[in-house]
Amino acid sequence: MTPLQWSDELSVGVPLIDQQHKELIRIAVMTLDAMKRNDGREYIDTVINKLREYTVFHFRYEEELMEDMSFPERAEHEQEHIRLKNEVKQFQRELYLRNDLSPQTIREFVKDWLITHILTFDRNLAKFIHEREAEDEATKTNKSQNDNGDVPPQE
Repeated sequence: MTPLQWSDELSVGVPLIDQQHKELIRIAVMTLDAMKRNDGREYIDTVINKLREYTVFHFRYEEELMEDMSFPERAEHEQEHIRLKNEVKQFQRELYLRNDLSPQTIREFVKDWLITHILTFDRNLAKFIHEREAEDEATKTNKSQNDNGDVPPQE
């Protein structure tokens, strides 16, 4: 079984988003470790709640960023966030009701929603951010050249 861990392959190239993804994975690993050690219901509930709360925080950050940048695929990305939050709630409910979910089952669930989301939706958002930054830089360079008289203004 492959461990759930951060790797450079998961980087989207946006430092704050990567930092938040690392934290999500760290909390997910904490949750899995607590389950493997059978640390007790109260502690496991605490770390699962922490994972859920940090997920909400991270999604809120991405949603504000998408709004600020007028990300054209914002609606789909936000729908995915809603779907994932609902899945986490449902998973938490199942854990409360059954209390016999194996660490492997939890690991596969976390890996699926977290890693798959990073590699698809967040990579797409990051690509847009990088393209927007490149456009902004090109605009600044052109403006600077025009202001310095290096390039004649285009009519």
